[in-house]
Amino acid sequence: MITAPVRDKAWGEAWQGGDVEPEEGSESVGDDRVVVAVDAEDTPWCSTGVELVSDRLFSLGASAVSELARDGGRLRLVADLPALALDQLDGPYEVLEQDPSWNDAWRDHATAVAVGDRLLLRPEWVTADPADAGRVEIVLDATHAFGSGSHPTTRLCLEVLEGLGAELAGARVLDVGSGTGVLGVAALVLGAGSLVAVDVDPAAVAATGRTAELNGVSDRAVEVSSRPVAEVTADHGPFDVVLANLLIPIIETLGPELAAAVAPGGHLVLSGLLADPSLGQADRALAAVGANFGASNELDRDGWAAVVAV
Repeated sequence: MITAPVRDKAWGEAWQGGDVEPEEGSESVGDDRVVVAVDAEDTPWCSTGVELVSDRLFSLGASAVSELARDGGRLRLVADLPALALDQLDGPYEVLEQDPSWNDAWRDHATAVAVGDRLLLRPEWVTADPADAGRVEIVLDATHAFGSGSHPTTRLCLEVLEGLGAELAGARVLDVGSGTGVLGVAALVLGAGSLVAVDVDPAAVAATGRTAELNGVSDRAVEVSSRPVAEVTADHGPFDVVLANLLIPIIETLGPELAAAVAPGGHLVLSGLLADPSLGQADRALAAVGANFGASNELDRDGWAAVVAV
């Protein structure tokens, strides 16, 4: 996973009208920056894994965060930080580079990601592997927004889309919190008829448009914008498939709007949920969209869950 100022699931905080401000002392002095690797599952300030670790790194001034392959069972995040922010890292870390050209350095860790039975997500600068030739490729503009496809919440949504099969043919799709556009564009590549994608961050809006161009589906992306869900639903809805890969507080805030966006008989995909049953986030998500929806399918992966409501 590669993230940049649209911050993983912390993207959802922007829907509440506020963003995570850098902590005092995290601003860079001059150009002194370092690249560090942090063990995402071994930090005293994070109990829910990569999402909050990534958000913590951004709050300290990271311009991008890249997810490395597991090393001995642990997930590592690589980020550029102001040198003065290192003393605010509460857990173990390793300095990889001093004063790097970060825009190039973090890209070196990107890889293509196979998802489900058929899909392959490839950042546009990553060379295609002939071994993946049989998969349906989604090429991503993953430079400035979240959504390279390796995170469990993204993968769960993609698996749902793949599983819809013939039901996706010609479908009208709404992607709420589009990031790089991976979910909405994947829906189009898999046969959906049209896409409306919204995200609060201008970088994500631009990245979604670029991803649509890279995959030759711009003509079916009828709107990519930062407009509210209710507005795009009034203009283009209702939708056969609504994708909401968000944090539970945002799903609860947007619940009525998400519900109103779904056409009769349509599918509402709610993801970004912690799978721990004691937290009840799947039930909370269903309650947020109202009694007219029930779970037709629940999936979980690596501590995260997605619910398909109909």
